[in-house]
Amino acid sequence: MNLPPAPDSSGAADLPERNLTRPEGHAPLIGQPVGREGDTDTVAGPFRSGLRSLLAVPGTVMLIPVEAMFLGFLGAAAMTNSWNEAVIPALLIGAALVPSRLELAIEARFPAWVHACYLGFLLAGPFAGARLRLYAFWPNWDKAVHLLSGVLVGCAVVFALGIISRRKRLDLPPFLVVAGVVTAGGFVAAAWEIAEFSSDLLLGTHSQNASLPDTMTDIIWGLLGAIAVAVAAGIHLRGHTVAPVSSLLRNRDFVPAAPRRTPGRA
Repeated sequence: MNLPPAPDSSGAADLPERNLTRPEGHAPLIGQPVGREGDTDTVAGPFRSGLRSLLAVPGTVMLIPVEAMFLGFLGAAAMTNSWNEAVIPALLIGAALVPSRLELAIEARFPAWVHACYLGFLLAGPFAGARLRLYAFWPNWDKAVHLLSGVLVGCAVVFALGIISRRKRLDLPPFLVVAGVVTAGGFVAAAWEIAEFSSDLLLGTHSQNASLPDTMTDIIWGLLGAIAVAVAAGIHLRGHTVAPVSSLLRNRDFVPAAPRRTPGRA
């Protein structure tokens, strides 16, 4: 009996071997369900993957409980028809989303501690100070809030200048970074007081307590916060590492995803 010839394996070595393992150093693809090859009908896989990606963002983990608290106060005010008390929580719900929306706009990620400082600023100032009336119990609380606002402005300027210098391949001199931080801090502090003056004049609020010393000390404290960041940035740019400034200047740009290849095209 003649047996069929054995399959020729001489060309097997010429065929590329499929690598079924993930290349070392590469992150798993986001949004692809785990299961049979080519099975994209399931929704649970992409949903879970997207949820994990969302929760992996440092700001989101801190944002969820803060937003839940604002929503709770907003719901309590709505149930008691206290609409005047609902204004601040309603505004803070949108304000808390600013960093995450800004990250998408500039395609860069803020350090986790910047998210924490921003949310702490919202809780300390508009929420605890105005909504919970902490300003009335301790007037100096307002100075601490202005100091924190100056720090935040300074950090935002350092972060923005780091992105510009990296993407435009510019070597900004340290004095320019320091001057930019101080100038921005003073401008924001003055603009804040102008907004409070306009609110007192047009809406009948009492943000400035009709006091020139209160206005001037608020500007001074806000400027001091920016100056502290400017000094830290200058020290870091002179060769002495300052950890917070280093984290602001580190490469945190988003890496764009590779375009999906169309079947049938090279």
